[in-house]
Amino acid sequence: MHAAIAASVVVPFIILLAWFLASLWLSQRKDAELSARLPGTLSYKWGYFLGYSGMLGAAGVVVAVLAMMAAGMPRGWLLALLAYAVAFGLASYGVLLRRRWGWLFHVPLSLNPGLWAFNSVYASNRWREFARQP
Repeated sequence: MHAAIAASVVVPFIILLAWFLASLWLSQRKDAELSARLPGTLSYKWGYFLGYSGMLGAAGVVVAVLAMMAAGMPRGWLLALLAYAVAFGLASYGVLLRRRWGWLFHVPLSLNPGLWAFNSVYASNRWREFARQP
């Protein structure tokens, strides 16, 4: 019994750590590409991190939902969760592409009031830049 409890804590922690590190690594790499391609452009590490972490997280939720559906779980709330994951993944892709529509959907879909405040200020400070597509 203790092994099951330990696994239920350790495995999700390892998955979340891998998700965070992968998002961090991808965002650093993508920002370095942006700086090399457009040297005068402001860094976009935070936007890339949000985009990658949102897309990876949404993909993980989609896989989990499909696995639960295949296991015979009731589909009602799973379909709602699947729709949310797809919408959030698309919004995260928009943030990754530095598009205004991505930010407009990503901020409220994050369901995190702290991020709403921070990302609203961040996006509003970069709003003009998002209109110009690099």
